[in-house]
Amino acid sequence: MARFAREQDLFILGQAKARHPDWPELFFNVGFLIDPAGEIVLKHYKMSALLPVERSVSPHDLYDWWIEKYGRELQSFWPVADTEIGRIGVMMAMEGNFPENGRGLAMNGAEVVYRASLPVPMTANGIFEVSNRARALENNFYVVAPNIGGVYLHPDSRLPVDCGGGTGMIVNYRGQVIGEQTNTNGPSFVSGVIDIKALRHHRTHAKTTNWLKDVRAETAQLIYEKPLYPANLYLSRQPGNHAAYAEEVLNPGIDRMVEAGIWRRPGYEETEPTGQPGETHGTAA
Repeated sequence: MARFAREQDLFILGQAKARHPDWPELFFNVGFLIDPAGEIVLKHYKMSALLPVERSVSPHDLYDWWIEKYGRELQSFWPVADTEIGRIGVMMAMEGNFPENGRGLAMNGAEVVYRASLPVPMTANGIFEVSNRARALENNFYVVAPNIGGVYLHPDSRLPVDCGGGTGMIVNYRGQVIGEQTNTNGPSFVSGVIDIKALRHHRTHAKTTNWLKDVRAETAQLIYEKPLYPANLYLSRQPGNHAAYAEEVLNPGIDRMVEAGIWRRPGYEETEPTGQPGETHGTAA
């Protein structure tokens, strides 16, 4: 890929499963940027995996070690490369469904963000488009969001399965889709104009829709003051299977949300009083 970037004089964004030299027994999902000189100028280690399916490890799963090695700053978790075509960052797949990942990139100066990819059903039911447009709008950056093509489920498979569902797109800094490909019959491409000067003008001249300047940081910090998803999960072990993840991480996480009073269980799971699904019980404040 680096050789192709040099030959064609272009930037290439992509992602791959990769190992960190300090953690040979684990693997990460790493987004990267190759410049026209063939140099890797950005590596982003995916923060939010597709759980429980994805077995790659997040920096948050090794949090204490990560901040000791890379520091506790935006560039440590949401790195941005300042290039001749703009400031570029990576927000892969499920990361785009967590607003803090887009906000971390924006606060680190990102202007163009690569976001690939999501599978069906999240493309077929609109989640991919909604999250792409929301992250682009609220942070005033471009989102370049290609999606995967056909997947061969077995080496002997004659035909691929379209588990991606297409909908690759480019979204501008106002949350508008400026290029989209809905055809999933085969390899394709999406094109659109990315105007960095217009983005910068909007950020520095708009009155109300350049949102970042108006973030009330002191009160926003209350949202994440208490830990939710546990850190350092894999400092001393590897990710387990689906059943182990459900028992050790997923179900306890739901229990914590309910016990903290943030979520309510549906009526048919309450022990007192009993009722049919869909019925509500108790008193309202």
